[in-house]
Amino acid sequence: MSPLLRVLLESTVILLPYMSLFKESVLPPPSFGVHVFVRDEKRYAVLFQSVVLPCQYNSVSTQTPVVQWVYKSYCRDRGGYETGMRASYLDCADSSRTVRMVASISGSSVTLSEYYKNRDISINNKADLRIGEVQWGDSGVYMCKVVISDDLEGQNEASVELLVLGKL
Repeated sequence: MSPLLRVLLESTVILLPYMSLFKESVLPPPSFGVHVFVRDEKRYAVLFQSVVLPCQYNSVSTQTPVVQWVYKSYCRDRGGYETGMRASYLDCADSSRTVRMVASISGSSVTLSEYYKNRDISINNKADLRIGEVQWGDSGVYMCKVVISDDLEGQNEASVELLVLGKL
């Protein structure tokens, strides 16, 4: 055996236990179930401008996902704005706010709910919601939900708050 080969084999035997530690600390854990996430939990848009609410998801499934965007208005009771991690005007029962479907996509077929039919709204890049010419009433919480028929485990929704600002 050549000296070079011997050194390589010896160093491999020495490093082998440490390589598993490296693999576990650098590589993400294997994905079990769908995982939906948003880059920003809060987005701002200027009145009458367009905005994109990004949503991404991971899944090992090969089935076609259904991506749904749901709008939730701010809570009607706006007492005390900050309570802990989330603002109280976001945390309330759906019965004390307006909740409505915005749009959904399955494959290349996008469906807008009746309320948004005359608006410039689309779903791009698999799951990003684009709203053209935002209006005052668009401020609120938007839920991105991904449903995959054979991938029912995991975190299948994430939310982003949209705040519409007036022009200066």
